Amino acid sequence: MKGQGVIIQSVDRALQIVDLFDGPEASLGITEISERMCLGKSTVYGLVNTLMKAGYLEQDQENKKYRLGIRLFELGSIVQSRIDVREIARPYLEELSRKFAMTVHMGIYQDWEMVYIDKVDGLNTRIIFSQIGKRAPMYCTGIGKAVLANMSPADIEFILKRQPPEAFTEHTLTSVQDIMGELEKIKKRGYAVDNEEVELGLRCVAVPIFDYRKQPAAAISISSAAAYLTDEKIEEAVGDLQKTALNISKKIGYGSAQSG
Repeated sequence: MKGQGVIIQSVDRALQIVDLFDGPEASLGITEISERMCLGKSTVYGLVNTLMKAGYLEQDQENKKYRLGIRLFELGSIVQSRIDVREIARPYLEELSRKFAMTVHMGIYQDWEMVYIDKVDGLNTRIIFSQIGKRAPMYCTGIGKAVLANMSPADIEFILKRQPPEAFTEHTLTSVQDIMGELEKIKKRGYAVDNEEVELGLRCVAVPIFDYRKQPAAAISISSAAAYLTDEKIEEAVGDLQKTALNISKKIGYGSAQSG
């Protein structure tokens, strides 16, 4: 093969067939593919068989139609694992910190806890508790509650059993019933607030980040002294936090073609 920009027609056609399934059509038959591709059935049959052999398509044994195969999921998972959410999020975190002059955190859910993976200190507050790499409980931190509130009831119950609530301050909720009630409120309003539950004098507001599976995988928060991060400031910051979280979610695959 000489030069650049050379297109192999059979490969191009095969990729076009795969692209046909990127939409409302969950499965297609040979005739439907042939009509959409403006190709003869024998040609389509050969291309589809090749794609099936490689795992890119599979056949429904009941209706004999074709659908996307597991190989595409495997490749998508590889791409997903290469996405550095910290690198993606960093400019957004810096922007939030500049705008509100507060400390901005990002944490990911891992093994029933939150792990702080990034932090941008604000002008008004430098927070000691949340060092990068430190693990934090789910039930009383802003980022933890933001993620926990968007999990299934079974997952919430499991996590609270794995990590029985204990008091860090006089404001920490330790009753499972109280925590569940708080999580319901958080899910409805779309954000979590840590009211001096981990450290006296410290307050934060947090929102979840969703991954390509539409699962809560991480969260970002704005933190500051309780006297400075008032209810009015929280109301002012929530919109920016939610917009930022949505942008990050989209960049790690949320809202992509997988819509199950």
